[in-house]
Amino acid sequence: MSVRGRAIPTPDSMSASGFIPPLQGFGSYENAFGQLSQSVPAWLQQLRAAALDTFRQLGFPSQRLEDWKYTDTTPIAREVFQLPRRPPATEPRAELWEPWVFSGGAAMVFFQGWPLPLQPVAPPLPDEVSLLSLQDALAKEEALVRGLLGTSAPLNEQSFTALNTALLDEGAWVRLAPGARLATPIQLLFVGGSVEHPTILCPRNFIVLGDGAEATVIECWIGESSVPFLTNGITEVVLGEEAHLTHVRILAEREAMLHMGLTAVRQSRGSTFRSQVITFPGQWTRVEIHTRLEAPAATALLDGLFVANGSSFVDHHTTIDHAQGATTSRQLYKGVLNGASHGVFNGKVFVRPGALKSDAQQMNKNLLLSDDAEIDTKPQLEIFADDVKCSHGAAIGQLDEEALFYLRSRGVAAGDARHMLIYGFANEIVERVPWENARRRLRAALQERLATAPPEDPA
Repeated sequence: MSVRGRAIPTPDSMSASGFIPPLQGFGSYENAFGQLSQSVPAWLQQLRAAALDTFRQLGFPSQRLEDWKYTDTTPIAREVFQLPRRPPATEPRAELWEPWVFSGGAAMVFFQGWPLPLQPVAPPLPDEVSLLSLQDALAKEEALVRGLLGTSAPLNEQSFTALNTALLDEGAWVRLAPGARLATPIQLLFVGGSVEHPTILCPRNFIVLGDGAEATVIECWIGESSVPFLTNGITEVVLGEEAHLTHVRILAEREAMLHMGLTAVRQSRGSTFRSQVITFPGQWTRVEIHTRLEAPAATALLDGLFVANGSSFVDHHTTIDHAQGATTSRQLYKGVLNGASHGVFNGKVFVRPGALKSDAQQMNKNLLLSDDAEIDTKPQLEIFADDVKCSHGAAIGQLDEEALFYLRSRGVAAGDARHMLIYGFANEIVERVPWENARRRLRAALQERLATAPPEDPA
């Protein structure tokens, strides 16, 4: 399928394996590696070096790879990125990040990857909960960090994971002891942008819940920049038996922001992973969620919404691995695309041999609001076991003319009627977010994003 308005790497620039080298060479990444702090444990420095070597061998994925068939990495491969200054030379603009701090829970704020002492007043966390920067976690809980790093997100042939590991420096560490239960969410706020040269940031977060623990963690990735700013962030999640995690990932980026995000999860017996991803993309965005249901009675519930306009590109990939039987997964992703934006949804469900009585459902629904908007949707089931219940589906369409007529016949203006229907379609996912303070801000952001590129009234 052809894709409008995107530069495609030539065959000569691609390796036989389906990867392409950075178009300006590996020098900038090697320089960035050399600028990282050396005051880290020897094992971490060795891991960084091995990851840099893996990335040097791989380069960036090309569209020859099936998982990247509709996703062009040229906007990233062509840039010469540098690390941000440590500490940042400027303070983040309050109007950019303050609306995204949700009162009532503990929070950590990072600006250009640097933890800031800007945390709002919140009830103190119980002793069974650790909320630290990654550098502090290495100082206080090094053995745990070492034992978990890369277990949910191994390098394999994942070039962005290798690059993240090579430039790993900071991030957040969230750990709940067995039985700990938090009534209010933990928020991790990452603010980017405000740079003078192309910049790369590679945060690595960890969320670890012991047996029977329960928590809600909300990640917000906020930024705007006229200069390319690439965030290549990974969150590794490990859930003990009967643990319950609600993980909300919000992206609200503008202009030349580039975002590659991965949430990689391992689930034990009886655990529940509820994921909600709300994406208001900048120039280029890809968000992946990989969860492995490693024991019976594990459940994964994935919801997503992406709202794109202008020339934005946004790609959502989900992989649910039913490694054991009697496991359950549900997926509902919705897309709203306007202008010349391009969206991708690829949802994969694997049912491994012997994973009897697995139950999986996935659905992707999309609204195209202009003739130039484009969506590639690819729900997938790969089933290697009998006695399972699995289904998938996808829908692509425009606004319901009968619903528009109904609203118009009751005196609603054409533009208002279209806006109401679009908002109602998208808001179903927003209303599933479990924290009212977050829902309130997301409703406002949804209204703002829809208003920035209103659909034309019908003739």
